[in-house]
Amino acid sequence: MSIDVVYESGGYRVSVSPPHAESWHSTGPLTPTQVLEELSDRGCHSTDITDALYAANPDWTVAHDAEVRRRRDEELEKILSESADDRDDE
Repeated sequence: MSIDVVYESGGYRVSVSPPHAESWHSTGPLTPTQVLEELSDRGCHSTDITDALYAANPDWTVAHDAEVRRRRDEELEKILSESADDRDDE
């Protein structure tokens, strides 16, 4: 399988080809978290994905970790907001 990841302007352009995944390429820059999600959804092995990310940008984990924290915080804020709304309805 060929996974090509190119780092440019703070984002990643990605393409993947058979035999282990259908041919696909990103239409715009992705975050490292989106790269992981997109390629995992297409059946690529996590080690192959992270190897490609490291080859494109050895510091990719910094942005990935920040995005994971941001998503987690947004989800927690949503849960807390819904919980507060439920208490207000009582």
